[in-house]
Amino acid sequence: MVAVVGTGARAVGLAGVLGEAGGAGLVVVCAEGHGELAELLAPELGGVDLVNLTSGTGAEARAAAELVRARGGRYLDGALMAHPEHLGRPETVLVYSGDAAVFRRQRAVLARLGEANYLGPDPGTAALYDLALLNFAWATLIGYLQTAALLGADGVPAAAVTPMLTRWLRGTVAEVIEDYATQLDAGSYPGEQEWLELDAPLMGNLVLASAERGLDLGLPRLVESLTARGIAAGFGRDGFASLVEVIRGSAAAPART
Repeated sequence: MVAVVGTGARAVGLAGVLGEAGGAGLVVVCAEGHGELAELLAPELGGVDLVNLTSGTGAEARAAAELVRARGGRYLDGALMAHPEHLGRPETVLVYSGDAAVFRRQRAVLARLGEANYLGPDPGTAALYDLALLNFAWATLIGYLQTAALLGADGVPAAAVTPMLTRWLRGTVAEVIEDYATQLDAGSYPGEQEWLELDAPLMGNLVLASAERGLDLGLPRLVESLTARGIAAGFGRDGFASLVEVIRGSAAAPART
């Protein structure tokens, strides 16, 4: 039997999915915060494989690993990249890091929750991925909300445009992201098809259209500002992916030969 310890909707969801699953000596913890862990855990954890799905920072995950080891247990940190209702679906992404032996031993049980991805021995790695993937999700979803608000201001229901957006995400946008990954790793951002100086006027049009409809301008102005800074740094003829250098704080584009 798997013991689920914690509070909130995620803990309830975990208990529901794991149910009668086998998993000798396995405890899954999902608390509201790392501050609760010391009180939730038994003082002696000898022989226990503990999987912690509590969200937090890498430093908190490493401290939790030390606490569990000090109490005689073995520690695997993890993060659920979905809402509780997504638990149990094969496409639901979960990430884990820490004790590799725990992951191997309990992988069949963890697979009941969704796709189990092991990221390495550092307990803090899963927490970093959690924050990075949340960043991606929030940025994507706030873009959707801005889009829905812009079209909604002219009477277009969100439900009418959403199927088009999800198809676009799965197709064109997914391909662009994969292409950007190659560019980022190579540090080269070819601008043959689109470049920052071409994009900038379109961003100005978006700011204007949003302002005319009384919408908040924070998001479109953020993108416009990043692009202007990229152009000022010498990336005007480079593709949109070059904005990663602005985000990284790079001073200027490399000299072209």
